[in-house]
Amino acid sequence: MLTVITGGMFAEKSTELQRRGRRLERAGKKVGYFKPDFDTRYSENELVTHDGEKVPAINVPTFVPEILMSDDFKEFDVFLIDEIQFFGSNVVPVIVHLLEEGKTVIVAGLDLDAGAKTFVVTAILMSMAEEVVKLHAVCSSCGSDAWVSYKEPNGKRIQLGTDEYTPLCRKCFYQKLSGGNENDY
Repeated sequence: MLTVITGGMFAEKSTELQRRGRRLERAGKKVGYFKPDFDTRYSENELVTHDGEKVPAINVPTFVPEILMSDDFKEFDVFLIDEIQFFGSNVVPVIVHLLEEGKTVIVAGLDLDAGAKTFVVTAILMSMAEEVVKLHAVCSSCGSDAWVSYKEPNGKRIQLGTDEYTPLCRKCFYQKLSGGNENDY
């Protein structure tokens, strides 16, 4: 079974990933947590939520996700992969292989970048999943459900960190783009 947990930053995707992992461990499953090797914001070898909850994690090179198919990880029943948007589409056949092997795969990641453009790998996996969970942060402007993690344009699509990003609902996002005049949309 493939589950995709998605939404914007601060929507507690990693928290949900950890919750599901703990639940599956209580059910007697052998669970492995994985994250992109370059994501060292909070820890080198742990998957850490914004609230500081952490679990040991295995770093995976985003350009060689085939490592997940190695014999080193055969013992895992469940593969929990965080920040899936940082992997290229070459992770898709790896996940298909794991599913064909009877593994449970749960991924968490952004569906949209800061400019509201789709992360293709997340979209592909959402279309393949048995379950898609869309979580929402709270819009920092009006308190509605956030739709996107906005940041001021700086030419970089991927930028690790949290200080640059603000959760916004669709209306507040469009207002921000139009310079604050909501009648432009």
